[in-house]
Parts: sequence; C-alpha cells; structure tokens
Amino acid sequence: MAVSLLAVFLAAGDLRAGEPIDTDGPDFVESSEVVGKGRFQFEANIASERDRRDGIRRTTTSTPTLLRFGVTDTVEIRLETEGRIQVSNQATGSEASSSEVGNADYALGVKWHSQDRNSAVTIPAVSWIVHFDTPTGSKSFKGHGTRPSLRSVLTWDLPDGLALGLMPGLRYDATPDGHRFVSTTFGAVLSRRWSEHFRTFMESAAPQIASNRDGGVLMSWTFGAAYLLTNDWQIGVRQARAANRNTPNSQLLFELAGRY
Repeated sequence: MAVSLLAVFLAAGDLRAGEPIDTDGPDFVESSEVVGKGRFQFEANIASERDRRDGIRRTTTSTPTLLRFGVTDTVEIRLETEGRIQVSNQATGSEASSSEVGNADYALGVKWHSQDRNSAVTIPAVSWIVHFDTPTGSKSFKGHGTRPSLRSVLTWDLPDGLALGLMPGLRYDATPDGHRFVSTTFGAVLSRRWSEHFRTFMESAAPQIASNRDGGVLMSWTFGAAYLLTNDWQIGVRQARAANRNTPNSQLLFELAGRY
C-alpha cells in the first residue's frame, strides 16, 4: 500500500515538474536556489551520530526536517528542526546505559536568492539565509533564548559537470547556563554531476567555530550522493567523519525530498 501511494505521488509530481528539484541537503552546504513562487518543498532526514570520547559511547538518532515555501520567485520562508531526538550513553566497559528522548527546537527563517549565476564570466549564484532558533524543544534539548543566525551561499558552475559551493555564516548562540557568544560557520563543497539524475559531493563542514569556552571548533569531512527519482523527488545520503577531537566521530544521514 505504501509503495503504491509513493508511486502515485511520484507520477503526479512529475506531471507538475519544471526544473529538477534543488535541495539544501543532503549536503551540509545548502543550495543557493529557492523553491519558486507558490511551491512547497520538504526535506526529511534520518540521522545517526556516533561518538566515543571521555570513556562514553554516545549514539544520537534524530529526524532533521526542513520545510520550504516560495513567497516570490526569489524569497522563501522556512521551518527547520532536528525533529525527534534520542541520545543513548554507555560507559566503556560497562553494560549500564542511560538514554534521553525528546523534541528539538524549531527554527523560523527566510531565504533570499539575490543573484543568478553566470558561468561564462564566473559569477556565482548568491543567496542569504536568516534563521531564528527558538526555545521550543523538550526540556533536555531546549536551547536558551532565541538564537539568530545569518549565512550566505555562493555557488559556481565549473567545467566537466563540477560545481563549487561556499557557505560562510554567523550565529548568536547561548550555552545552557545562558552565556551568550558569537560563533562562525563555514562549509565548502565540491560536487560532480555524473548524469541528469545522479551527483556526488565532498565537503569540509564546520557548523561551529568558537572559543574553547563556548564549545570550540566542530569540523568534519563529509561525502555523499543524491539521486533524482523524478523532477520533484530526490533521495540522498551523507557520511561524515570527524576532522578534530572536539567533533563527534561519525554521522550517517539519509534524506527524502519532495516538491509540490
């Protein structure tokens, strides 16, 4: 039954499709494009993160989700969350374990596509994304106060099906005890389109660059792929490996994206 319903949605979506869907995931570096006026797009993920530090084996599973709606041809509004989170902790050499389950905060945002790309003169596509993370999650996963962030995405088309994307950003964050601080974000991705339906990518992803007091630098190397099922449906995967000792060891993410 579920397979039949999915087939119907895919077929209906393909009839409405124009340009192929352009998603912010599964890459860490987001897209410089918006969904288009009157279009709705969702990007639903299942993520698993594993970490072994300080004698603790920690496994975190979550359901990151991004909802996007086009207000104009260059502006979209967004709702984003890490979704349902479960964290399991087990001391090395011990069978005793503990776990916490709850919901993550929601973030409201706006994305503005400010410049189209022109590969003939190496002009990148440019977008700006403003988000406000709100303290709406469960007690164990709720952030402190509203945390605004600003990031820009720049994308260049290169020869041989290659594309380069950069994503610098700033975030006004808070520690659990209420201490406020400013951190930066940076990502760089090189992707290769092998066909109309299939692409792969490699990234350097730093979701947080801050002082040691404020959590330090979180950085990983990632690689992944995305496959277009139809112009309106895409599946993708991303694998991440820690680039320093301050970052969880590994993460695996699967994504399903659809557009209406």
